[in-house]
Amino acid sequence: MKKKTIIIISVVSTFILIGSCSLYFILRDKNYQDSDEKNPIPPNVEETPSTDEEEKEQEETDDGEKVEQKTEEEDKKEETTEEKEQPKKETNTETSKPATTKKESYVDQLSDEVILSTKEINSYNQKIKSKTDAIYDMSITSLSKEKIKSYINSYKAPSLPKYNGNKKITTTELNKILDNRNMDNIASQNPLIKGIVVKRSNLRSLPTNTHFYSSTSKKYLDNIQETELLVNTAVLILHESKDGEWYFVLSPTYYGWVEKDTIAQATTDDWNYFLNSDQFVIITDKSVTANNTSLDMSVKLPYVGSSGNNYQVVIPQKNSSGFVEKKNISILKEKANVGYLPYTQKNVYAQAIKYKGTPYQFGGWTGGVDCSSYVSNVFRTFGFQFPRNTSSQNTSVGQIISLSGKSNSSKLKQIEKYPASLLYQSGHVMIYLGKENGKHYIIHANATTLNVAITVLDNSQNLTNINKIVLVK
Repeated sequence: MKKKTIIIISVVSTFILIGSCSLYFILRDKNYQDSDEKNPIPPNVEETPSTDEEEKEQEETDDGEKVEQKTEEEDKKEETTEEKEQPKKETNTETSKPATTKKESYVDQLSDEVILSTKEINSYNQKIKSKTDAIYDMSITSLSKEKIKSYINSYKAPSLPKYNGNKKITTTELNKILDNRNMDNIASQNPLIKGIVVKRSNLRSLPTNTHFYSSTSKKYLDNIQETELLVNTAVLILHESKDGEWYFVLSPTYYGWVEKDTIAQATTDDWNYFLNSDQFVIITDKSVTANNTSLDMSVKLPYVGSSGNNYQVVIPQKNSSGFVEKKNISILKEKANVGYLPYTQKNVYAQAIKYKGTPYQFGGWTGGVDCSSYVSNVFRTFGFQFPRNTSSQNTSVGQIISLSGKSNSSKLKQIEKYPASLLYQSGHVMIYLGKENGKHYIIHANATTLNVAITVLDNSQNLTNINKIVLVK
């Protein structure tokens, strides 16, 4: 009897042991999978940003060479504190672990829901305008001599030494440029001439294409480059240079000197046709070249019709008399949209990502963008009209959530609630994209790597410096 009992116990023990081992291996494999899903290999964290822009700001402070056009001009010259770009994701080379299920990316988490309608955005623009003096009244018909001179004189002569490429600018050269402003030939009262931008223009603080670099190495920071004017932008012509090659103009968001051949004068009827057409196409690609004309994202053109894969639109051109004339051209449908795009989180991402890799150029010199012009172009495709510079944007655009005085971890907890929002620090603006694999991503025109790039916000100098979230809703 005892032998039978021992045999039965042994058999039962064996089955228990086999079952325990099987359960162990099953649980072990599941733990491997759970570990992989919960702890993905993170991308490399960015390095500390360079201080090129801070050096430039300090130089201007020491020299006293600039005065404010408005307060945002000072901040615009600060485009500061960027990170090293393009974090590389590490590759898991272990083959013994089972394959993991891919997590939802931040792009998948963005919403298709319309945030504001076109009508609501139009009302929103009026609120922005009421909060800032950096959006100008384009209905004025004349200006006094004193007012025009105050605009021109708000740009002070850069202190020397400065460099045009690798060549040092002389005092004689600078004085000749200053004389070209033609200050003695401004009438006491000046009727303003309507104009339209027919070629992408560099708006300058002095009437010259001579560069004023602080050093021979910083050729993306021209001290007299203020902003870019895109095709079909309205301007009011205030004054002309002594050599007859430059206009001093007022645009909806800026004033300064532009080359005369980029501006066509316009009658009131032509002005209204090009700028206020009910039917229009908006450029949604980063840039389109048509009829030898560069059309940047957010350029708005009168819509004529549709044919196959193309939209038929009208661009402004300058005739031999200096006035605007109409030119019918075709634009691929994939690069434009009839009317503004729906304002959704996913569309903000779709538009923002099109600029990835675009060169950073302060003031938008020659096809590049800086942080605030980049953001303005993206949001204009939905119908928003932002001030040009960060200091005006972050006080007049949207609902502000202050992050001042908060720890970095507290900032991230707040930021991650609002994909497709704007993040501001002094002199810089970024678009928050979302969170993926435990990391928070932004896209911005980056003065360190000199391009538009997606970067990790965590453990970065940008995160430390961010002082507010702006919700455009």
